[in-house]
This record gives sequence, C-alpha cells and structure tokens, in this order.
Amino acid sequence: MKSNSIIAILKSVLVIFCFVGLFAACADKPQVVKLVPDIPVIESNQGNGKMITVKVIDKRPNNVIGYRTSSTVTNGGEITLSQSLEKLVLYESIKGLIKKGFNPLVAKPNDAPTLTIDIQEFKYYTSTSQWTGAVHTKATLRAMVNLNNSNLTKRFYENTYTVNNEKRNVVVTTAAQNEKIINEMLNDVMRKLLDDNELIEFMGRWVE
Repeated sequence: MKSNSIIAILKSVLVIFCFVGLFAACADKPQVVKLVPDIPVIESNQGNGKMITVKVIDKRPNNVIGYRTSSTVTNGGEITLSQSLEKLVLYESIKGLIKKGFNPLVAKPNDAPTLTIDIQEFKYYTSTSQWTGAVHTKATLRAMVNLNNSNLTKRFYENTYTVNNEKRNVVVTTAAQNEKIINEMLNDVMRKLLDDNELIEFMGRWVE
C-alpha cells in the first residue's frame, strides 16, 4: 500500500516536471505580440473643431520590447510587435482627439500647429526571487505642443506620461498572458495622455 502511494507521488512529480519543461521550452521561443488597443476616451467638445496636426516619433533604441520569462538564468525569446508602434500611437491619438472635438491630421513638413508625441519607453521585463517571479511593464510618452500665433505670441506645453505595471507570483508566462499584459500597458499610457485635461484645454484655447 505504501509503495503504491510512493509511485503515485512520483508520477505527480513527473507530470509537474513535464509541464515546467514544456513551458520553459515555449518561453525560449521568440514571441510577436499583436496590439489591439481598447482605450476609453471621455468625449467632449473642448477642441471646438480646431485643426491640429499630430506627429509621433519612436525614440526607442530598437524594436525589442523585452524577453520572455525562462526557467534558466538566461533570458527567454525576444518579444516584438507585429505592428509599427509609432503608427499605432499616431492612429489612436488622432482617434482620441476626434472624440475631444478636434480636427486632427497627420503632420507633414512645415505643418503648424503640431502635437508631437515621443515614444520614450515601451518595455517588458521580469524579476525573480527565491520562490516567486514577477512580470513588469513600463511605458513612457512625452507630448509637446509649440505654438506661434498670428500675434507672434509663443506658447508651449509639455508633459510626460508613465505607467509601471507589475504582475506578481508569475514564474513562466504564456504567450496569451504576455499579449494581454502588453496590451494593458498601451491602453494605460494612451489613456493618461488623452485624459490630460491641461493638454486638451491648452490646444482648445490657443490653437487658432
């Protein structure tokens, strides 16, 4: 009877090791994440139909967001995006500004006035302690508006929007979990930008 219990325990341990090995093997593979933004924007008429051009600049050193969790001391596979983050932030910014009552356009050379959005950070990284792990994401956008009105008055607005998210007690994440976590990061940082009432009021008041 005792030997049967030992065999049952050994079988359970073997199954656990198989699952861990399977997840570890998956974690070593690169992952391409698809972003599907879902950004709630409170609609208003603060823009008063004013025309503003929007320009987005991706200032990240490369397109790698981070690396998947791994059961080894080395990083797992690279995580990248299936879309251009620059184009996606531009599209979502224009969509959000329309809901705020503006008439936004894609910026072209010599266009003015212009809202410039810099993508400074958009990253995923992991940390581990003795028994637990965590997944972290950090995104930073900077918005700038530089206006030269017809009366030669110069006006300038700048703000930075940062989100730091953390999921604890995670050892090895699946591809689906990573995709959800990274989409949450984009939603959160874009919502901060589009909810910046000072930015919206500045453009609504001073754009001619």
